[in-house]
Amino acid sequence: MFVGRAEELEVLESIWSGRSTKTCAVYGRRRVGKTTLVDRFCQDKRYIRFSFINSTEEKNAALMDSAISRYRGTAPAGLATFQQALDVLSDIIVKEDIVLFMDELAYLFEQVPHTPSVLQHFIDHPLKNSNSMLIICSSAVSIIKKELERMDRPLYGRFINRVHVRQLHYWQCEKMHPEMTRYDALRTYMTIGGYPAYHEIIQGSSFEDMVIRHFLGPNAPLAEEAQNMISLELSPLPTIEAILLDISQGTTDAKRIADKEGLSKTICGKYLRAMENLEIIGHLTPMANSDKKTKVYRIKDPLVGFWHMILYRNLDIASSPNREAAYKAMNEEISTYLGHRFEDVCTDYMKRRYLCMKIGKWWGWTGEETSDIDIVAEVVDGKEKYAVLAECKFRNRKTGISALKELEERSRYVKGYNNVRFKLFSGSGFTEELIEIAESRNDLELISLDDMFPGWD
Repeated sequence: MFVGRAEELEVLESIWSGRSTKTCAVYGRRRVGKTTLVDRFCQDKRYIRFSFINSTEEKNAALMDSAISRYRGTAPAGLATFQQALDVLSDIIVKEDIVLFMDELAYLFEQVPHTPSVLQHFIDHPLKNSNSMLIICSSAVSIIKKELERMDRPLYGRFINRVHVRQLHYWQCEKMHPEMTRYDALRTYMTIGGYPAYHEIIQGSSFEDMVIRHFLGPNAPLAEEAQNMISLELSPLPTIEAILLDISQGTTDAKRIADKEGLSKTICGKYLRAMENLEIIGHLTPMANSDKKTKVYRIKDPLVGFWHMILYRNLDIASSPNREAAYKAMNEEISTYLGHRFEDVCTDYMKRRYLCMKIGKWWGWTGEETSDIDIVAEVVDGKEKYAVLAECKFRNRKTGISALKELEERSRYVKGYNNVRFKLFSGSGFTEELIEIAESRNDLELISLDDMFPGWD
């Protein structure tokens, strides 16, 4: 099932209908749907897709030869180099408008160092003088960025148009689970993230069924997928895993992580930046008068977080053949984990619904203890500017007046805002008492699950 990607498709279509040299680099993490996106774009056009492999130039040239021969309806020509394949393509694009889709081209960049120079000549001459389009695609984000962004590389300036394919949003993933309730579809999203490939393989009528069938038991298909995904993108895996476990267990600043793992500040910073660039981890944005002395890291990717914060801590239970009992034993921890993930969903909603100059979290001393506010956003609405303070409650009971009182009490310690509005997000609705209070106030909004799914694409 193809969902979402309207913005990405619009970008590709605008390039295709333009007059300048038509090139675009599409990149993003594995399993996020890059190839599916480009295939969708190409479905009503003449196109040739080249799928490169981690092998020699000769073998990849043979694959290009096969793709060209299938398109032409002729026998393979015996192409042995990338240059020879581009020579044939030069003849094709002179005669017809076509999309050339080079998937996982980074493999060839690594195996054949002169590939970028050969491709540069193809772009600057045959492609420039045609009405055809070249799309390159890769999961190796760092390799592609190096080739396209460094001024000393041949392809610098040749791919001004780029599409960074990220995970789907929660409201898009819901469409892939028509058999689930909205509540369970959201819980599924907060567990496996917005990877279309994973949502497609999940079949089940409930969140509990999804976890039991795909994460628990001796041969659970998704149990180790987070580690497999990381191993394909980052190295050395043992050190990366150790850092992620540190963050999941509360060691959240770079200095403490480096000290704990025996790493230099420079090396530790390199690993943290690599994980941030891949959106595996992120850091909290301190708002107002929060403690800003150290950068607080957190696991951003839901699937990676679920592995390190739930499955790793319960390895013996999770691998038990008695999967139903295992789920019951882990249910409380899973609920707590999802409660934290709900904050990300609510933040996503705020960014989509409002023009936020800055959005993050507040934490600080509240007289007797250190406390926090889930979301603090600085919002612009026309000429008006105001701050939003929000709490996010994802639990199996309705949110009541105590949540409002708690938010208002903590707001007393947030400094720097004159115009403040409150919002309460709830996964299970609100009590009648709280609804009545909200109806009488202009500075308070209650946001339910249905409010958070407004029919966006």
